[in-house]
Amino acid sequence: MSAHTPPRAVSRWQKLAWSATVPVGLAGAFAASALAARARAYCDAAWEPPHRLVHLVEFVVLSGVTVAAALGAAVLARRLSLRASRPARASAQLVAVLTVVLLLSWAYLAVQGTPAGYPGDSGLCPASNVPPWWPAWVPV
Repeated sequence: MSAHTPPRAVSRWQKLAWSATVPVGLAGAFAASALAARARAYCDAAWEPPHRLVHLVEFVVLSGVTVAAALGAAVLARRLSLRASRPARASAQLVAVLTVVLLLSWAYLAVQGTPAGYPGDSGLCPASNVPPWWPAWVPV
């Protein structure tokens, strides 16, 4: 006879951590994309109809990459914290997901947020196309 070990019960914290992974990833991708779109529209730089389509494709790709990275971070954090208590495992998972989503959003905004050198027509931004309200903690 083989000894069958019953599956571990999933705590409320773990359910929350797993169910929050995809929405947190999508929310981070949407926030980064919306901030980049607002900056481009404000400066009227790379906001013509063909560029809006490119921006939509960037959003879809960013969403996929962010959600996949968030799921990967959740799995990795879960594996690294197996010996910890259930709330600690779930907290590690949520912290890992939030960290990955914030880093990817920050990187996207640093690279694609403000298209430098693109001729903006609004006259509201300098040649760097960085709006005056752009967050200082995001590099341009």
